[in-house]
Parts: sequence; C-alpha cells; structure tokens
Amino acid sequence: MEALGDAMNNLGLTPKPWCCNNSESIPCGKPGTFACKGCLMLTYCSKSCQKAHWGTHRKDCKSPFMKQTWEPRWMVQNRTPAFVGGPQQGWFGTQQYFGTPKYLWGNVPAIDIVQLRRNEGVDFEGPISMLFAASGDIRNAIFSVASLPPSYRGTLNIVINDRELDIVARNIIFLLIFFAEDDPIVASENVLHMWYSALVPESCYNRLRENIKLFVKEVCNEIAENSGTALLEKTWQFGTGSLRVVLTRDNWLSLLRYFDISQGLTKDKAQQVRQSTVSATERIDYVDRALCKMSPSGRMGMAKFREDGILLPFGQIRETFTRPNPTLFVSPNEWPMMDGADPTAGWSMRALAEFDAGPATNDVYGKLYFYLKDLFASFHRRIRYSPIIFELLHVDARVLPTSLAGRRFDRVDVGNICDMAYLGIDTTLETFGSLLQPPSVNSHATLITLFLNAIADVMLMIDNVPAFIAAPFIGDQGDSMRKVLQYMPELGRRHAHPQHPNFVKAICALSLVYDMEMYFDCYMDGHDFKHSASAVGLQMKSSHTIVDPWPWRISGGRPTPKAREEFALLLSSAQTGQERFVEWKLASEIPVGGVPEYSMPVSFEASALLALAACIGAAGLFRT
Repeated sequence: MEALGDAMNNLGLTPKPWCCNNSESIPCGKPGTFACKGCLMLTYCSKSCQKAHWGTHRKDCKSPFMKQTWEPRWMVQNRTPAFVGGPQQGWFGTQQYFGTPKYLWGNVPAIDIVQLRRNEGVDFEGPISMLFAASGDIRNAIFSVASLPPSYRGTLNIVINDRELDIVARNIIFLLIFFAEDDPIVASENVLHMWYSALVPESCYNRLRENIKLFVKEVCNEIAENSGTALLEKTWQFGTGSLRVVLTRDNWLSLLRYFDISQGLTKDKAQQVRQSTVSATERIDYVDRALCKMSPSGRMGMAKFREDGILLPFGQIRETFTRPNPTLFVSPNEWPMMDGADPTAGWSMRALAEFDAGPATNDVYGKLYFYLKDLFASFHRRIRYSPIIFELLHVDARVLPTSLAGRRFDRVDVGNICDMAYLGIDTTLETFGSLLQPPSVNSHATLITLFLNAIADVMLMIDNVPAFIAAPFIGDQGDSMRKVLQYMPELGRRHAHPQHPNFVKAICALSLVYDMEMYFDCYMDGHDFKHSASAVGLQMKSSHTIVDPWPWRISGGRPTPKAREEFALLLSSAQTGQERFVEWKLASEIPVGGVPEYSMPVSFEASALLALAACIGAAGLFRT
C-alpha cells in the first residue's frame, strides 16, 4: 500500500505523438514535435518528414471537410434533407433511429460518483461501496476509481449490473485485461481498442484468446454439467483485488463467443457489415446534419472514424489493425449499435479540449486516444495497489435488490432508467432507495438519477395541450434565436438556400438556450417527485455534491469569448444541454404517520397538464 502514492504520482504517461510520415510504408518512429499548420491534425519530427508525407496528407489537409465553405450533400444535390418533416412535423420531423438499438458505448460523459473531497473528505479512510445498477459500459466505474485522491487507502466494493449480456460480457473482458496484464500501457491499449475499435491488431486479438479467454474457459469446463439456468459464481483473486462474476450456466458458456472471430469474417467483410449501418444511403442527411454542428477539423476527424472505425490519432497508420473485434462482431452479420454511436459521446468534450495531447490540438479523436490511455493507466495502477472488489451481475434492475440480499451502498448510480420510457421515478426510488446506507452510517450516501428525456417529454406534451396553456412555455422563438446569435453571430448571415448549414446549425442550437428549469419543474410536478420520495423515506438533496444538476448546460450571462467557445463545444458534442441529474438521500427521519396513504395514480399527461396550469397560475398568467 505504501507504494500507491508514488505509483499514482509517477505514471510516466505524458502523451507522445509520433511523426506521421509513413510515405515509404515504414513509420518514421520518431516523436512528433510540431503539427501541420494547415490543419493541426498531424505531427512531424522534421520539415523533411513533413515534406515527404505531403503527397499523402494533402488530400486530407485540403479536404472539403476542412473548409468553412463545406456544404452538406442535400445542398450539393439541391434537395430537401431527409430529416425535415411534413407541415405538421416541422424542421426535425419525427426522431429517426437506424441500426441495432444497443448502447455498448456511453451516450453521456463519464462522471465521478464518489467525489470524496466534496463528501466524506480527503482524509476519509473507510470503505466505499458503489452500485451501478444499470451500468452500460464501465466508464463511470473507471472514472470514479481513477479520480480518487492518491492518499485514499480504503477498500472499494463495486457492484456493476446490466441486463444486456453484450454489455456484461465486454465489461468482464475489460476488467480481466486490467487485472491480468501487468503492464499499464499494454492493458490500456488493449482495453481501449477492444472497447472502441472495429478492428484490432493481431497482438491484441492473440492476447485476448490466449490469455484472457483461459479464465472463462476454465469456468465453463467446470460447470458444463450444471443446469442451464443455474446461477453460478466465480471469483478471481488478483493481489489485493478480486473480480466476482455471477451468471447462469448458459450465459457463462455464451461468454466464449466474445473471444473468437466468427468463421469466415474477414477484415473487409467486417467493414462492409459496419458500413451498412454507419454509411447507409438513407442516413447521409442525418450524418451531414451532425457534421454541420462541428468545426472543420471536427468534421474531418468524425469522417475518418466513421470510415475505418479505429480509435487512433488521425495520422497514425492502421495497417496492423487486421482483425475484426470479436467483442463487437459477435454476430458476423450485424453491427451491434446505432449509426450515430460515437466514442466521444461517453467522455467530457471540455476535458478533451483541455487535455494536452501534444501539438495536434485539432485532432479530437487523437486527444481521446491519449486521454483514455492516461485514464485507463491510472485506473490500472489503482486496482493493482488497492483493496478493490468488483462484482458483475446480469439481472433486470427491478429485481436487483433481491440479488443483493440486503446490502447497503454509499453511492447508487441508476443512470437514466428513471426516465418514463424505462422504470419511471416512482419505481426507481422504491427499488433503489432502500439500498442506500442510512444517515447514521454515512450521511453522504447518495442515489444518483439521470433524466435524459424529461425535457423532450414535456415539450411533446406541450404540443398536445390547448394553446393558451402551452404559450408561456413555448416562449418567443425569436428571442431564443437572438440568444443563439449572441454566442454565434456568424450564423446570422443571410443565405439564399433555406437549408444552408448555418441555418441548420442555428436550429440545432436553439435547444441550448431554452429555460430548462421551467420545463423540468413541470416534469417534477407532473410526476409528483416529492410524494414519490417521501413514500419511500427519501428526499431530494438541496445541494448536489456528486454532479451538477445541469452539467452540460450553457451557464448564461454575457457571451464572453470563453463562453462562445463553450457554446460551440457543446453544440458539436452529443449532448443537448437538457440532461438533468437529481441526487437523493435517505431522510433522517420517516415523517410521523409513516408512508403516505396510497392514492390513485393519474397519467403523466393529466398530471403534467395540471402542473402546467399550476405553474402558469403561480406566475400570474391567469390574472385579469
């Protein structure tokens, strides 16, 4: 344990971008000390290497994507974009999805759910227990562990659950790599590509099959005779840490599919399968709409990643990436995500913008590559020196308390299963509130809920209520557009084409300047958050200590140059600014009289309509 502080403070992981000159198909191999001034996307060691590589780089550096005058294909072809709806649907029509509806990559930036400094304090030495009830990938767990102060010496107990076997299987593989591989750089590189790259190097694939697969194969050999539905657990011990997995026998056997490439699946075939989703003809306007919101270098980086699906710095050669990623191509004829899935969505664009990854300051995906290598290496060091216990489960979140047999946690992260489309707030609080440590044990114990769709739900409901009720919530669109133009005055120039990229960009930016508080207050009233919480002995925290309520919302105020940069960054990201966190804690005392009496529930539409009327009445809008 004494070595932890030194290890955490001496990672030796300063990003080292390499010279991108591979004009002779042989990488230069020297560090890149300066970037191409034309794009700031590639690095070189010398002017001679840059000159030798210009014949290759010229096509990218002078690409239409890199020009301010870039036009989406609907403009080039002089037609209406596919995402524009009919007269009753407006500019964005109905939301269109394409591809497999799975979320193997995060769609909101990772958060640290511990925040020791803001809660128990930096001198806290007790154990910390965390539950990720519907985890998706393990980015929040990794970020929370890596963000702990180097001085923390306590035991970490981390339970990670998801109902999708694809997600659970990948999370098991990632953690086995972190635990089994001694070298933090090798571990980080392997996890990074298994997580995000469609193709991986031969060495990465061999390590997966020859080393990591053995852990699972040994278990499968031992349990082959058990009943298919029997729940079976295995705990692997790694120094001071351990990994416990609980699965049915059938699911243990299914894990083996994630280690081997399907017979007949070549590199080219895998890319064809992937491209049939990410480059489908019917989706080109949706892709171009996303590109409209980006800077020229952002467009170039996104286009490159969509082309090859390999997470690397822009100019790094990809020739060694020859093997289809078996954790993604479990089904050889299906890309397992939707066409808009992107690695940058799961990590803070602000953190990436501030991260020093060398001279290629415009290479967003290159920055993400170095950022993740650094973060993953920090996580690797932490789990090698700390007493840390991981437990992975594969159950429906609604029955998770039964699987946990009365255990209590200091932090419970449920993601956005509190949204109406999933469990809703009532069931979420009722299911997970009892899993929090009581205040007498830890007054900082927190349940974290994320609402991704609440604002959209209220807006949709407003579209279907009488105009005299909805009017105050719709507001003045002209006023909203004026706010957008304060942050991006260049969008105000007149253009002859009604679907000019600047107009599309301005329409997309409108949601960033809406009064979200008013909408969310309506949502909370419509769902009677206070009643739902008090019924199970919970209360909303008056001040958040884990994550800001609106972490990706424009702060408002005078649009300074820095605020304009933040606005452009948010607009180019996968976030909408409408993501709302709510933190909950157990009430110190259950109110006299106990749990409130049951009342007949009403639909959200009915209760929200009443909430709208109440909000408007409180604002004096019904006065005569």
